[in-house]
Amino acid sequence: MERLNRNEFKLFESLASLTQNSMRRALYSYLKKRYKKVIVASEYLYAVGEIPIALVAHMDTVFSSPPEDIYYDERKGVCWSPDGLGADDRAGIFAILTILKHGYRPSIIFTTDEEIGAVGASQLVEDIKSPESELKYIIQLDRRGTNDCVFYDCDNRDFVEYIEKFGFVETFGSFSDISVICPTWGIAGVNLSIGYEDEHTISETLRVGAMLNTIQKVENMLKVKDIPFFEYIEYSYANNSWNYYFQRGRKKSWYDDDDAEYNYATLKCDKCNKYFHDYEVIPALSKDGNKTKYYCPDCCTTEVDWCAQCNNAFEIDADNPTTICPACRVHNAKMRSKKKKEKEELKENGIQ
Repeated sequence: MERLNRNEFKLFESLASLTQNSMRRALYSYLKKRYKKVIVASEYLYAVGEIPIALVAHMDTVFSSPPEDIYYDERKGVCWSPDGLGADDRAGIFAILTILKHGYRPSIIFTTDEEIGAVGASQLVEDIKSPESELKYIIQLDRRGTNDCVFYDCDNRDFVEYIEKFGFVETFGSFSDISVICPTWGIAGVNLSIGYEDEHTISETLRVGAMLNTIQKVENMLKVKDIPFFEYIEYSYANNSWNYYFQRGRKKSWYDDDDAEYNYATLKCDKCNKYFHDYEVIPALSKDGNKTKYYCPDCCTTEVDWCAQCNNAFEIDADNPTTICPACRVHNAKMRSKKKKEKEELKENGIQ
């Protein structure tokens, strides 16, 4: 299990202990030492980077004051606080600072008051109608869980498939800063899991391994030589007053192909081919790990298992039974290769 070292935990602890205003001042001081151009406003910070991807996190939490005591169980890889941790979204800020520490220079957007309606993001797009430098897509680090990728009203299927190739599984969410930024700037965006669970409660926890895993995946995205551009494509909504959408290559009309009754469902089960509401199906990582499959409650009993390592759903492969999902298997293989390489280097240097 990947862990925070002493300095990394101290950084997270210090971030979690700041008020929003103190956070904004600290981050501005940090960014202006590392970027040539940093746009500062009371509602946001925007550092213009060299890599054509923007990373987004928000500086507020739902709690009225920062936690006084923060604990880290190194054995279990979990952080928590009896006062409410605020990892939503201090984990996102920690991730971005870690990525910058590793030498990457994407554009950075830190916003205020996301939790009360994306106030900072709204002011950003009011002040800045288009990005200050070329951006191919936008990543927000503000999603619960381990391997989720959420696109909100962005319906660019090529972008979904591209993001899933880095080890994420598409799921659904309600709202975040990119729900405001992406439509205005015309650029596709995604919100990625950053490891917290039970957000907005004093029971909130941060799974450190999941956070570090997402950091590595984002760095893999930043390392791509020719980063493709993905435009923002809005979901197609109602023809009349109804607020429906048959998006993502699924239903093309109100009617089911087999009968004349109205069908309000939006997702098709990959096993039985019936249509369901999005909240009725289970998104599962495909056998090859390259896309998301959807299964209804009946079909998921035979087609879906849950990863013993990350707890995410994945498609059962009868020919190669396993309790570990494809994304975790790839990650584990990389970690084994890394450890083997380190061991060989130590041996070459005469260190056993």
